[in-house]
Amino acid sequence: MILGFLGKGGSGKSSVATQMTLFLHEQGSSVLAIDADHNMDLSYNLTKGEIPEMQYLSTSLDDIKNHIGLTENQKYTEAFLTQDNKSFALSPTDDVTTKYSVTVNDRLHLMAAGPQTDTVLYGRACSHSLTTALKVYLPLLELKENEMVVVDEKAGADGVTTGIVTGIDVGVIVCEPALHSIKTAKQIAELMDFYNTPYVFVGNKISDSEDKDFIEKELGFVPTTYLMQSGGVKRNPSELVSEWQDELTQILVAAKELNKNNRLERTKEKFARNQEFASH
Repeated sequence: MILGFLGKGGSGKSSVATQMTLFLHEQGSSVLAIDADHNMDLSYNLTKGEIPEMQYLSTSLDDIKNHIGLTENQKYTEAFLTQDNKSFALSPTDDVTTKYSVTVNDRLHLMAAGPQTDTVLYGRACSHSLTTALKVYLPLLELKENEMVVVDEKAGADGVTTGIVTGIDVGVIVCEPALHSIKTAKQIAELMDFYNTPYVFVGNKISDSEDKDFIEKELGFVPTTYLMQSGGVKRNPSELVSEWQDELTQILVAAKELNKNNRLERTKEKFARNQEFASH
């Protein structure tokens, strides 16, 4: 299952994504963590601040196109306008996964879109181009029963508008008890509905019952779970905290109930819809 973590900047989505990655790994899963945010907080957390040299996903699109049989002149969207789809895999790893991932430790691997590039900084492309490859990689990634993927998406609703979320199985929308954080969470949810991707809400940075009441009032319903303020997460984000174990389990259970594993079909529908819209 592919879990995508989303939320306003400062909501703690990278911290929650890190904790879920460590939790899944401790439970015995093989985990691929994908850092789609150019701030690279997930990468920093999982490597204890010592991010290794790696090939960033921002440079992988040509290799991905070659792997799935597209020519240099073909658009990546053409991969989803045909019935014949080549796939990617974590075990055994395909050539793209091997080249663009690094091993953190046994059963835990990391990919990253990477920091801003000169192409972005000098105005030849927008920062969304750093994660274009994931629009192809995620929908075509075939997973075995004990394999999990955690994606830390870009902050805010803007990243969702690229449509990358059709390639995740379930979104985890993180919000803190702050008005703008909840507003952004609701915007993200509306976009997830547009892309037909299921999601759960998680309240984070909770201090007391007033925080819970505020989130429920502004959000309009009760989130899947609440994560209490954790000094451990703040001071040592690279370690799995004990106080969130039950809540992480609740998120995982809720996500499994929502997961229909139809991200490839959703993605095909998205690109077919885009093509039809462009023809009008």
